[in-house]
Amino acid sequence: MKYIDFAEKFKDFPVINIADVKTAFSDFDHRRIYEWQKAGYIKKVVRSFYIFADKILNGEEICFIGNKLREPSYISMEYALNYYSLIPEAVFLFTSITTKNTALFETAVGNFSYKSIKKTLFFGYILKGQGKIKYKMAEPEKALLDFLYFRSDLKDESDISGLRINVDIYKEIVNQDKLNEYLAIFQSPVLARKITLLNEYIQKNA
Repeated sequence: MKYIDFAEKFKDFPVINIADVKTAFSDFDHRRIYEWQKAGYIKKVVRSFYIFADKILNGEEICFIGNKLREPSYISMEYALNYYSLIPEAVFLFTSITTKNTALFETAVGNFSYKSIKKTLFFGYILKGQGKIKYKMAEPEKALLDFLYFRSDLKDESDISGLRINVDIYKEIVNQDKLNEYLAIFQSPVLARKITLLNEYIQKNA
């Protein structure tokens, strides 16, 4: 396997999985990967995943990578809330929900956090992106629930106020029927209390 053939085959891939390389090239030799890294052609993301060293990734490609580094997973929590303009702060940590173990990957292309959740709560995501670059992201309602579910520090009205949820955006895009339907699946009185506090905050600031 020559580098020119490898580069041509995977030139449109945001991230290259070694498993895909093995499938594409029957004569694949792991030593080439180390040689190409040393030569500066490619760089490692995490074990078994690489990108071309000169590739500039956009946000959608990084979300796609986030899905691939740990499967199954979907982008959620702070990153999704910022994506939907529900919170004002820029988010540089790509947080995902997964049914696998909790993990944090600090990589050359970004930092990826994975929160473990039971299989019955792995729902409420949609496909974003276009063409081959499609990735799973939480719906606004599920992103809110995931976020509040994992934030044990949020206990009262002042904590909720501190999140600075955009009230106008919330009223525009959050479907209350869907939010309540998803909330019921969690079967969590603590989470239900947080949602009550959130809705009280929204009503007071509408």
